[in-house]
Amino acid sequence: MARKLDRVAVVRCAGGPAPDRCSEGCIGCGACVAACRKHAIELNENGVAHVDRDACIGCGLCARVCEQHIIDMVPRSQRFQVLCSNHEPGAAARTVCQSSCIACGACERACTSDAIHVTQNLAVMDQETCISCGMCAAKCTRGVIHDAFGIVAKSL
Repeated sequence: MARKLDRVAVVRCAGGPAPDRCSEGCIGCGACVAACRKHAIELNENGVAHVDRDACIGCGLCARVCEQHIIDMVPRSQRFQVLCSNHEPGAAARTVCQSSCIACGACERACTSDAIHVTQNLAVMDQETCISCGMCAAKCTRGVIHDAFGIVAKSL
């Protein structure tokens, strides 16, 4: 049995319906699925790659083959991730994906540790500064900030 590394793959795309309209998200090519020897990645109903954190051993093969360069290897302990790579302004982002960051800044205003900022129309999180309070996820109206541990941030 392969040893799990202290990292896990994260696909920076929430993959709403019609993700093929977003030029910066997952294109559903399946290269990551084919590269994963542990079958930890599958394409969801919208054709977007999804990683099973429990099955992922953190080898990074998927990240190396991703044509869009949207798979990151992050520490397993990293609780919150921004699942979007789209840099288009709000209205344009909204038209190409129902799950895109629209750069509204609600997450940035809610963050008490100054760990998340909207840069080039996209929320970017500084994991070194993040205290995992979940306020960014609770305030995100688009559901782009994902809680990897499944703890409901909306209850905050």
